[in-house]
Amino acid sequence: MNGSRRSFLKASVTASGGFLLFLSFPGMGQDRGLIESPPQPNVFITINPNSTIVIQIKHLDMGQGAVTGLASIVAEELDADWELVKYAYAAADVTKFRNGLLGVQGTGVSTSIANSWSELRKAGAAARLMLIQAAAEHWGVPSEEISTEKCKLFHKITSQSMPFGFVAKKAAEMPVPQVVAFKKPDSYRLMGQNSIKKLDGLDKTTGREIFGLDLKLPGMVYATLARPPKFGAKLLSFDASMARSMPAVLEVLQTKFGVAVIATNTWAAMKGRDALSLTWDSKDAENRSTDQMLKDLKVLLDQPAPVAKQNGNEIEGLEKLFSTQSAEYSFPFLAHAPMEPLNATVEITQTGANLYTGCQFQTVDQLAVAQELGLQPAQIKVITLMAGGSFGRRANPASDYVREAAVVAKAYSKAAVKLVWTRDDDLHGGYYRSMFVHQVKTAINSDGEVVAWDHKVAGHSIAEGTGFARFLVKNGIDHTSQEGSYENKYSLPNFKCTVSTAPKKVPVLWWRSVGHTHGVYVTETMADELAAREKSDPIVWRLDRLKQNERLSRVIHEVEKKSNWAQKLPLHHGRGIAAHSCYGSHIAHVVEVLKTQTGKLKISRIVCVIDCGIAVNPDIIKAQVEGGIVFALSAAMYQQITFKDGMVQQDNFHQYRMLSMKEMPRVDIHILESQSPPSGVGEPVVPTVAPALANAIYSVTKKRIRTLPFVQAGIEWV
Repeated sequence: MNGSRRSFLKASVTASGGFLLFLSFPGMGQDRGLIESPPQPNVFITINPNSTIVIQIKHLDMGQGAVTGLASIVAEELDADWELVKYAYAAADVTKFRNGLLGVQGTGVSTSIANSWSELRKAGAAARLMLIQAAAEHWGVPSEEISTEKCKLFHKITSQSMPFGFVAKKAAEMPVPQVVAFKKPDSYRLMGQNSIKKLDGLDKTTGREIFGLDLKLPGMVYATLARPPKFGAKLLSFDASMARSMPAVLEVLQTKFGVAVIATNTWAAMKGRDALSLTWDSKDAENRSTDQMLKDLKVLLDQPAPVAKQNGNEIEGLEKLFSTQSAEYSFPFLAHAPMEPLNATVEITQTGANLYTGCQFQTVDQLAVAQELGLQPAQIKVITLMAGGSFGRRANPASDYVREAAVVAKAYSKAAVKLVWTRDDDLHGGYYRSMFVHQVKTAINSDGEVVAWDHKVAGHSIAEGTGFARFLVKNGIDHTSQEGSYENKYSLPNFKCTVSTAPKKVPVLWWRSVGHTHGVYVTETMADELAAREKSDPIVWRLDRLKQNERLSRVIHEVEKKSNWAQKLPLHHGRGIAAHSCYGSHIAHVVEVLKTQTGKLKISRIVCVIDCGIAVNPDIIKAQVEGGIVFALSAAMYQQITFKDGMVQQDNFHQYRMLSMKEMPRVDIHILESQSPPSGVGEPVVPTVAPALANAIYSVTKKRIRTLPFVQAGIEWV
């Protein structure tokens, strides 16, 4: 058997006499058919003599509840007492903790639970059998007579019991079972329950949790960077005399990323940066304004482009025979704007360096620091901390802010350096969701049936120029650009999707749900237009064309019932629906709106139905859905990054608005029961919110919105 495919399990005794289990199984991560070759993710379980269970978490928790969800999978199969379960972030080691989908150790694409589901169940079940075997030898009884519950072993015939920790050392010496049986869902005590407390809940609510911005090391200094005011600008000269004279400023250094100001505290570093006199060369920089950027993208729609998918005939041959319906859409640049601004601390040691940050791509960031310091990746110890949000921003193939911290730490080698971004830095710093334009032309026969759909997309590639290009860019098309567009889920006899990729100076990155955020908006609002043209109910129209997608059809049927779709709404009330399948999950939203006497709109209710496979932690799923709805509404209603002569015009949340408390509608969430493996939640929630809202707006205003955000269309909210 190929060594890279070999199954192996190992157990060892910890220094304290506890039990440490290391597992690897071939084929992990294949539950959803997401990868071509099997990965080898691993997991460690530590059972201490006092029976506390420490579960290593390889995925970053940035607010999505990963530590609780992942730990509960192990604890369930292990029959652990949840009060005795603890967690620790795993070290950066791709040979042990690789994400089966991403190919690196990292978190993203809504894979935390899905990627770890099989491996963590096997880890927990194997550890439980080893404990049972150890207890059987200790008591001298058949292992079949031993049961487990809440970190204890029981032999009911002799009325004996013992805690896991009592035989933890002996269990580590037992043969590791190659085949394990899993619990049936009807016997779950932890998974599928709303009652378990979050492992990180108390520390977060009491302020004891350490995020990147909270970290303090002995003698640590703080740094900020003066970066180019335009993307692509170059530093010609700078005067740091005023900055160096300021109290608490320790040093001013020029780096390849900009001018670093180092101080004893963040405020001094920021004020020192403000005091710099900088001269930039912008002749090769991005100097366009938003309007020109949009025009340049639209030009590509009329030019030949690579074909992402095609079946049937070209629409050009059909539009002479049938009537057509066309529309053009535009989507702005969007920032991620996580609540905790970007930060990273680098501490150079005698043997290498330590990186402290809310690390989403451990493998990538470890390599980046190693490259900047001239070290081997194994010499970089990654200490993953809690992250206050990300939405994709911390999973950057360029490791931009991490590299910045490493470069400054190398230049200022006297102490550990914490590099801190401000909110202005965050909104000005790039790696946005790309600006995109779409054009759709459909052909409709005399019976109202759509006989052809021609879909053109133009935007900027995320993967191009990164190490992910060889996986994501095929035939000149970045897969992330075509998501939600090329895999049109409706039955169409003739379909074509092309993708044009524009040159970029503005850096772009995946943003929560990536290409689905614009592709699904186009598909689902156009579906509504076609249903209206046919005088068909939007739900009936969809279901008639989704007969091949049983799970999504089931979701739509359920949202129809839960939203009382058949019930007539009062005057000046409207509603809209959107549905989609992505990240292995199936989801539908119905949004209800009210048009007030002043003509302003209010979102009154949102009903969401999701099929995400087995619901490991329903309460966390609901929290993810609620957060995703707020995130999606904020972007749809208000958010955009705009440029004036190459300069970003948004500085903070007063110009990059989030949904306010008073604007938040009632949200009803329904999780469908399923026996399928768990699938994504955090990202699938986002794409269908905006089109459902747009369709609801049309139902009361008869206005189609094809330019986002909605404020661009003159929509005002109560």
